[in-house]
Amino acid sequence: MTLFSANSSVQTACTNVHRPMGGIEGLREVHDDVGRLTVSAFPAAMIKDMSMARAAVPACYVLADHCTAYIGETGNVGRRLSDHYRDQSKSFAREVYVISGYEGAWFDTTAALYLQYRLTKIAEQAGLVDVMKGTNPQLLELPSHKRASLDIFVEHGDRLLFDAGCRVLRSNFASQRRPVVEADAIGLDDTGPMQIGVVATPPVGSELELAYGELWARGYPTPEGFVVMAGSEVRSTVNPSAPQIVETRRDELMDAEALVSIPGVEDRERLCVAVRFPSAAIAAKVVTGAHVDSSKWQPPRYPRPILIAW
Repeated sequence: MTLFSANSSVQTACTNVHRPMGGIEGLREVHDDVGRLTVSAFPAAMIKDMSMARAAVPACYVLADHCTAYIGETGNVGRRLSDHYRDQSKSFAREVYVISGYEGAWFDTTAALYLQYRLTKIAEQAGLVDVMKGTNPQLLELPSHKRASLDIFVEHGDRLLFDAGCRVLRSNFASQRRPVVEADAIGLDDTGPMQIGVVATPPVGSELELAYGELWARGYPTPEGFVVMAGSEVRSTVNPSAPQIVETRRDELMDAEALVSIPGVEDRERLCVAVRFPSAAIAAKVVTGAHVDSSKWQPPRYPRPILIAW
């Protein structure tokens, strides 16, 4: 007899959790008896210890902490996660959730791409965390019967992620829901004037770096605000969770022709002049197109030139 009983004639799926390495907080493999997917959940610190040969399969994955999530896809999840582990912009991740085929079930890169797109949309609509994006997920052009099959993957993946402990797509905690950001909630200083084309000469040791997905930018604080230097990248899209002022600032930069395209890159543009923002917080929001804060500006990983002996 179960703790809760229901008078339902419909047999629901039973979720199974397997811990192949033992313990509670390590690797968990979650699947149910009606689907063809499995979710492998484990601490991000375990990436370096995972068997890469065993994980060389197509997958959709989620890197997450309590505030931020990155939803990606790959044809070789082991190799891709190893890349992320060495990427400073993904250092926020505390948990990893990998969605792949269960016991040899069909799951290819098309399925991974479709899940990435749909789960990203669900996460953005839920508004529980900030969704970090590199290249904007693309909706594939697929015949209706193919899309119907993949929609079942989305339904099953959503359920398994929740059972694995992922709270990126849905949560029972009202406190996790992010409040709607109003203009005055981002700080009075952030609504001040933005100066485009300033002379940028950072004092020695004052430069800071921002890494967000594949995006890179540098800047430094000044008594009047925060200067983002020429050459810094600006993400082309803006997340729905970003405050409206981000769109306003983007329009000002485009009107001033301060942004130029980057050859071979579609999701980012480059600042061709230095720009002084009222604060480091609004500077971070404008360049990332996301609801992030000033803590994204960090001391450079490589503050000095790297010398190579030939």
